[in-house]
Amino acid sequence: MILDSLWAEGASAFFMVPGKQINAFMSNYRDGEYAGHPRISPVISAAEGGAAMMADGYARASERFGVVIALDGPGVANTVGGISTACADRSPVVLLSGHVPTGFDAHDALQDVTPTGLDTASVLRPLTSTSLQVRSAAHPIRYFDITLRKLVEQPTRPVYLSYAADVLFSETSDAPLRTNTLSKSHLICDPVDLQRVIGTVNASSSVAVLLGSQANKKAVRRLLTRLSEDHDILVGSTLDAKGAFTESHPNSVGVFGYSGNQRAHDLFMRNGPETALLIGCRPSQWNTNGWAGVSGAENVIEVTSEVKDIGNFSPGSRTLLCDELTFLEHWEASLTEESFPGNADLRERVEQVRLHDDIPDEGDAMSPAQAVRCLNSWLKDRICVADSGNHRSFATHYWTTDIDAGFYSTTNMGMMGWAFGAAVGISFARDEPCLVITGDGCTLMHGMEIQTAVRYRRNIIFAIFDNSSYGATHMNNIKNIPELSALPNHDWVKFAESMGATGFRVTSIGELDTVVQKIKDIDGVHVLHLVVDRDAPTPAGSYRSNLKAFEASNTGAR
Repeated sequence: MILDSLWAEGASAFFMVPGKQINAFMSNYRDGEYAGHPRISPVISAAEGGAAMMADGYARASERFGVVIALDGPGVANTVGGISTACADRSPVVLLSGHVPTGFDAHDALQDVTPTGLDTASVLRPLTSTSLQVRSAAHPIRYFDITLRKLVEQPTRPVYLSYAADVLFSETSDAPLRTNTLSKSHLICDPVDLQRVIGTVNASSSVAVLLGSQANKKAVRRLLTRLSEDHDILVGSTLDAKGAFTESHPNSVGVFGYSGNQRAHDLFMRNGPETALLIGCRPSQWNTNGWAGVSGAENVIEVTSEVKDIGNFSPGSRTLLCDELTFLEHWEASLTEESFPGNADLRERVEQVRLHDDIPDEGDAMSPAQAVRCLNSWLKDRICVADSGNHRSFATHYWTTDIDAGFYSTTNMGMMGWAFGAAVGISFARDEPCLVITGDGCTLMHGMEIQTAVRYRRNIIFAIFDNSSYGATHMNNIKNIPELSALPNHDWVKFAESMGATGFRVTSIGELDTVVQKIKDIDGVHVLHLVVDRDAPTPAGSYRSNLKAFEASNTGAR
């Protein structure tokens, strides 16, 4: 009943590692078969942490939710890193588990996770919007209903629900809750405030939009694109919404935030429009470019459906608590052909500012920036999934999205290796080819999920940027002790081949160009071992300057 209900809510897959206490899920997933196939199918990952990241990626790409099922105790413990990343990025992941049968608690049972043992519910409570264990066969679906209801609350977060193994096999006559609205906001804004804000915007000679992750939904993206084209409106995105407005679009100014684009920073911090509209922007350190905020406009207006974010992106701005799609629909209806006569002059001024930092000529080692540019030139029709590390900075700055919602990353926790599992989940949600930009340190952590990609015949290219170090540590530590950041010279081609993927070692842009041309139209899992310059500076100069200014203002440092 639980699996059938999840399928009815839009989940086509769940991600897991098998275990004894979750035999009920494993034994019954075929009971609701449709056209000879399970309606919701298992994807067996290499490790539970990878399964959680897959569910996270699936949730982001499907714009619904992802499901991970794990044996409670060691299995659930292994998901905590992935669940914490999903929590930080407000990704709705359902963590289901089975635990020791009723009557086993208080007996020092193996893997007891009840309050008499590890008490997993308490461990996960800070990372979830609900953390429940079911120890009785009386009305177990009520707990499931509570869990589903939490998925529609703002901000969205993971949920945890664990059943005693024997309860999972119990019969029930209860019918589960049917929401079918997990991705739809229920927030209705004040109509007077709405019209007042729209009046201010429409009275402006020029306007530009900064789009954030809270508004990164298909309906919003489509409507904003139409608005931009009909009224010549420039659009940028925060770091966690990169790709929400297609960056190859002529009205895109790129990313505002950590490692963002010069054009976006100039537009929103210096030479801005009369009114800057911030729609669904989260006020995180990276999104705000080191808490610099937006200051280049006469009017700064924040519109968001999340009350916690109101007024925090740019302190002192005007704010409107409203569903982002609702706002855009009302705004579009109010516009005329004569709206924003100054947008043409704004565009002309903005186009004088370059989009990307210059890339130094290639020396003895391959530049990560050149590598991203080369990958982008051949693989622009793929979804790009960026991992955490120095490579992430180059991907953010130099990768230009060419497809709708074409970029995914984790921005508020920065978990290394997340992209391996996330890309698998994304590929199941969207059934589109992916490119993973990751590093050698990340591969050491979760690279075994390449095996999962091969096993399920995913169409993914994993580009491993190998600088033989933990790159961020190498660049950022004040006293960089080599043995704390240096990594051995691994052979990632052999690693890939051992898991059934094809691998290529690349040491120059010319080699990379040749290899990518060769594999770009070949389905399957490919691994590119890119030997890159460890000391190439990341394109994050404005962020570092703003962060230092913030630190000085808060510590009294000079």
